[in-house]
Amino acid sequence: MTSIRRRLIFLLIALLSSAWLVTALLTRYETGDEIDTIFDAEITQAAHILLGMARHAKEEIIEHGINNNDGSQPYAQTMLYQVWDSHGIVMRSLHAPEQPLNQGHQLGFQEINYLNQKWRLLNLWDENHVFHIVIAEPLVTRAKLARHITYQILLPTLTFFPFLGFLIWFTVRMGLTPLQKLRQAILQRNASRLEAIPLAAVPEEVLPLAVSINDLLNRLKRSLDSEKQFTGNAAHELRTPLAAIKTQAQVAMRADNLEDRMHALQQVIQGTERSTHLIEQLLILARVDPDNAHNEMTQVDLSQIAHKVTAELMNYAHQRRIHVESDLDHHLTVIGNPWQLEIVLRNLIDNALRYAPQPSTIQVLLRTVKGKIELSVIDQGKGIGIAEQEKIFNRFYRLDGTVEQGSGLGLSIVKRILELHQATISLTQLADESGFKVSIFFPK
Repeated sequence: MTSIRRRLIFLLIALLSSAWLVTALLTRYETGDEIDTIFDAEITQAAHILLGMARHAKEEIIEHGINNNDGSQPYAQTMLYQVWDSHGIVMRSLHAPEQPLNQGHQLGFQEINYLNQKWRLLNLWDENHVFHIVIAEPLVTRAKLARHITYQILLPTLTFFPFLGFLIWFTVRMGLTPLQKLRQAILQRNASRLEAIPLAAVPEEVLPLAVSINDLLNRLKRSLDSEKQFTGNAAHELRTPLAAIKTQAQVAMRADNLEDRMHALQQVIQGTERSTHLIEQLLILARVDPDNAHNEMTQVDLSQIAHKVTAELMNYAHQRRIHVESDLDHHLTVIGNPWQLEIVLRNLIDNALRYAPQPSTIQVLLRTVKGKIELSVIDQGKGIGIAEQEKIFNRFYRLDGTVEQGSGLGLSIVKRILELHQATISLTQLADESGFKVSIFFPK
């Protein structure tokens, strides 16, 4: 399992180690550069001293050494030098060869290989251009001194690393305390406690996460509440038809003649059909939950939806001697779920067919009105009173005096689907009670 704490500690230690390594390299480079400058200055000073000595030297060759390393000083310098004039060598150090140390005539500093090691060499003329000096010292002393200085500077910081590691661990632990508190707050939530997490003490960096968790808790609470309501409603509404089916079945068992038995069995069949319809409506209501995976939205042509639904209900309309007319503007599209929009229109037309007088006409209209798409179903029934128009969208609500079979869920399903599509529904009683109009308005 990935740990943010371990990752932060590892990254901080790696960053600190990288910084230490870069510092070591820069220190080594800068130290070496400064040592080169100092040693080059000493070589130059020694060269000028030797040139001054050469002016007073006799014409025989003088052999002696300066600053030779006898081992008593770890950084004492061993120098080789040769002083020449137009007649030949005038002075040279004890271990300097008689041949020129430099093979070319390049003046200034250069590096050469001599006695299987590298040397720093200065080639210089005096101011009168009479004496010529070649002086060199091994580079190993410089490298040794640079390493020693670098170690002396950086090694003490290494002993501080364990303490820095502890500080990093402690700092990360304290910095992640708000996450630990958030974790504890989440662990305290359960099916009976889904209230939002307080955001006052949540750090800004994890605030979006806490807000998302609260949103998830809110949706989960709505889902559980909906499930409880669904279960309660289903149990309540199914109890009556199931009890009626049981009663009619018992009547059929006790019937003395065929006519009574057939009547009771017919009631059982009708009760079963009502229960089946109720279960189907309950399942549809559960599927139109906003968090359900069946609610994918796409581009939908409403005229195609209207053609399909009216064609499916045409036989039922003929049975009830009702003529269905369609006046549809084509290519009017909305962003929606085709399956849900079919349910909406099917419920509206089915209600119109159930409550319209026989014979009569039902109109299905699709058009654009004031920048919105209007889908309307108009029947010639007596309509619904204003006092009851709000109630009909409640679950299991049925109008007083209704003789048609139904579950009381159709319009509540319609309302829920329209909310998901950001659409509105309007109920209008036509003039002189000549009909009733149900209109749906979709944003265009």
